[in-house]
Order: sequence, then C-alpha cells, then structure tokens
Amino acid sequence: MLIKEQSLALQETVQLMGYNSLEDFALVQAREKLLHEINYCVRQIDQFEKKYEMDYTDFCKNFHQLQQSIFEKEEDSAEWNAELKQLNILQKRLARLA
Repeated sequence: MLIKEQSLALQETVQLMGYNSLEDFALVQAREKLLHEINYCVRQIDQFEKKYEMDYTDFCKNFHQLQQSIFEKEEDSAEWNAELKQLNILQKRLARLA
C-alpha cells in the first residue's frame, strides 16, 4: 500500500509542478541531464583544443610533431577520443528524445 501512496503523491507533485504526467516530467529531467553531460564533454574537448591549438583530426595528423611527451600525447589522445565518442552518443540520445 505504501508504494501506491507514494506513486499517487508523486503524480500529484509533478502535476502541481506544471507537468501533465510522470512521463512528461521524466522527459524534461532526462533532457536536462543529457544537456548537462553534453556540456561537460564540450568543455573537456575545448580544453584539449586549447591545449593543442587544433581539433582532434589535426591533432592526430600532427601527433608525432607535437612537443609533449609521448605518454602525455597518448593519454590526451585516448581521453579526447573518448570524450568525442561520448558526445556523439549523448547527442544521439538527446535527438531521440526530441
């Protein structure tokens, strides 16, 4: 019985917040969370672009000419690539919710 009461209280709360349903509320929350994660990825990518003064494609092309140590370049490359892939995944998820 407690779960049913909680469910009703939740439905009432989200309706009082201006949402038509729990699904509408969840959709807004999911979009906001995805946008937050997208913004984080963009900030991380921006840091790499500022550090190397180029985008990832140019970074890969110029990898061996860069002055940083091989360890630093390899670590940055892996993290940068992961952020780009994560950004792509998050953007696709957000598009599906549109």
